Amino acid sequence: MKNNPASTGSGSEKANVLIIGATGRVGSQVVEELDRNSDSITVRLSTTDQKKANQWQQQGWDSVVLDLDKPETFADALDGIDRIFLLTGYTVDMLRQSKLLVDAASKAGVSHIVHLGVFTSRHDLIPHFMWHDMVETYIEASGMAWTHLHPNVIADTSLAVDPPITEIGSFTVYWGDAPQGWVFASDIAAVAATVLREGPKKHGGANYYLSTEVLTGPQVAAILSKASGKEITCNVLNPDDQKAIIEQIPSVLVKAYMESAYITMQLAKSGQMEAQTIVKDDVLTVVGRPGLTMEEWARLNLV
Repeated sequence: MKNNPASTGSGSEKANVLIIGATGRVGSQVVEELDRNSDSITVRLSTTDQKKANQWQQQGWDSVVLDLDKPETFADALDGIDRIFLLTGYTVDMLRQSKLLVDAASKAGVSHIVHLGVFTSRHDLIPHFMWHDMVETYIEASGMAWTHLHPNVIADTSLAVDPPITEIGSFTVYWGDAPQGWVFASDIAAVAATVLREGPKKHGGANYYLSTEVLTGPQVAAILSKASGKEITCNVLNPDDQKAIIEQIPSVLVKAYMESAYITMQLAKSGQMEAQTIVKDDVLTVVGRPGLTMEEWARLNLV
């Protein structure tokens, strides 16, 4: 749904939605979902790249430059916006970024924030889970309506690779052979797009948890192999196998986030993430259909 500039002003009867992270794995699919069905809203895409913003504008999109590290870019991006899809970066700086953005959104008159977080129990001994908890608490205290999305492990991160996994013949997990809850980015996007379209009257104050299946890495490999007719194996590694990679990360902010991810892998391997090894399919709750299974994804993408 490319926007008609005449319909995106403050007098429009449609709700104006800002998508943060529109070029990412999840955000780009939120845009695709809204492009297919967005009669009730108009959409503004944001990026840190002026060239990308220009490209989108040439394609007919309302697009702006918004850099979460540059608060001076917030006012123009938020002008006339009613709803925000908030996806922060994978660094410890997400705390500062989110607070500044929420403050600016409140000042700009935004009415609804849809935040993409993690599969939190609110009692996890994992730094970045706590950071998301704090961001969500701050959003809730802002006075704006809110909806929090809580995806479990995003399967695409390991499986949707280039070259395709059927050519590579394997994928890697860093939590040994422990089970883990999985969800696909397309389902996260479908939930986000539905919430953004239908708005806070229906979804305000809701926490949606997205965990479609609980499987070990080897179980995933067996499902993908059977569905695709090609042998796919799982490289079952341990958290310490990634430790050396983390130590080489030059950015202190990114390194801190990845060290938190390392803690997640340690807890998963030792069986201490019971709150995350469950099925809770709010894709069905919001969209009206079950979340995509591994077998279904393989048949759609690997055959």
